[in-house]
Amino acid sequence: MTATPGSPIENIIKDYIEYKERSIRCAKKRNDLEKEYNKQLTMYHEEAKNYSLEQADKIYAVYQEMIVCAEEAKSAAANFNEAEEKLKELGAILFEATINAEISMPALNGEAGIKRRVRVAYYSGQVVVS
Repeated sequence: MTATPGSPIENIIKDYIEYKERSIRCAKKRNDLEKEYNKQLTMYHEEAKNYSLEQADKIYAVYQEMIVCAEEAKSAAANFNEAEEKLKELGAILFEATINAEISMPALNGEAGIKRRVRVAYYSGQVVVS
C-alpha cells in the first residue's frame, strides 16, 4: 500500500489506516456471505435437502465467494498486524510521542482521494490512531 510517494512515517500511518479499513470491510463481507450461505441452505427444502442443479449452483457460488472473502480477510488482518507493529516500533523510537499529521488517502470506490487529519498516540506500548 506504499505506492504513493510521501515520507516513510506517512506511509506507515497510511498503511495502518488502509489495512485496518480493508480488514473490517473483508470481515463484514465474509459474515454477510456466511449469512447468505446459511439462508440459501435453509431456503431450499430445509428438511429434505434435495436441491435442483440451479439451487446447488447458487449455494456453491455463495460458498466459494465466502471462502475467497475469508482468505482476503485473513490477508488483510495479517497486513494490518504488520502495519500496527511498524507503528508500535515507531512509537518506541519516538519515546511514545504523539504524531499529528495530514495524510493523503488514495481514492476509494471511484471517489476522489482525500486529505485526512490523523492523530497517532501511544499509551503504554499500544497505538491509537484517530
